[in-house]
Amino acid sequence: MISSTNGRGKTIPFRKKTEVKIKKQPGKAKLKFKFPFIVMTLVVIYMAVSLAGEMQKLNVMRQNVQAIEQQVEQLQNKNAELHKTLELMQSKDYVERVARENLGLVKPGESLIVPVEQPEQPSANTNIIDPTIKD
Repeated sequence: MISSTNGRGKTIPFRKKTEVKIKKQPGKAKLKFKFPFIVMTLVVIYMAVSLAGEMQKLNVMRQNVQAIEQQVEQLQNKNAELHKTLELMQSKDYVERVARENLGLVKPGESLIVPVEQPEQPSANTNIIDPTIKD
């Protein structure tokens, strides 16, 4: 350790200062801290907005899938009904009934009876003649 004496003869140890303080510029320290924070904030905001948009698209797609599934179920029910109707139309009983009702056909030995509709008689209110009127 190095020492020196003061004017009175007293020895004072001399300390060598090895630390050098560097004065930092005040704007750079704040900028270094704020820049990564701002970038990360912007990235998080972008990701949140993107995620919200994708979630909305996903919900719309789920609704479309549900609507299509309902349509498929309705069409399957209609298809089953049409198959039943087709089987019924291919049966001999149905063909016979249609031939009798729509075409007026009869089996050999049967007689066809056709009801005749009576013409409507004019109602009493439509042809009222006033007897007091003379020609």
